[in-house]
Amino acid sequence: MNYEDQITFYLCEFSKGNKTAFNKLFPLVYKELRKSARNIRIRFWDIDTLNTTALVHETYLKMLRSGAGNFKSKAHFYYVSAKAMRHILINASQKKRALRRGGDMRPFSVEKSDNVTAKLSDQTSEQLLMIHDALEKLEMLNDRQAKIVECRFFGGMTVEETAEALNISPSSVKRSWSMARSWLYTQFNPG
Repeated sequence: MNYEDQITFYLCEFSKGNKTAFNKLFPLVYKELRKSARNIRIRFWDIDTLNTTALVHETYLKMLRSGAGNFKSKAHFYYVSAKAMRHILINASQKKRALRRGGDMRPFSVEKSDNVTAKLSDQTSEQLLMIHDALEKLEMLNDRQAKIVECRFFGGMTVEETAEALNISPSSVKRSWSMARSWLYTQFNPG
């Protein structure tokens, strides 16, 4: 069985509820997930301390805990993993904001600290939360554009991979990506 067939087989098995299949799938997709996590780090100049490996492993755990997914394709799996990475980063940013504002005043413990939360800078946390808020607004206006932003921005997916994951044409992805970027620009640069 070749690489692509193995991924497809394990995705189908996991979709049927076989969690062991996900453990076999993970080493096959690890390199691609690291690439997505690294792309997120590159997008934020002050995110150097965010551990790419920790983000990939958190993504793996989140997807495993959520149970069987109905993955339509390898590209759909990468879309779901990009969405998981987004939620991990947003949750970490929200925790960081709460801690900065005096919430959860427990003593700090290295053993109990969240790797991702502890390593996000304040500036990165705020930027991620701004992006998240804008994406939530965009989701209400145009769900497809929001999904495209998740694929392209958080997943580092190509136009073709995004088209496959969302089951739309590459030209639709390009057009929607362009409109979404313009809309997001106006959200971050009002006036």
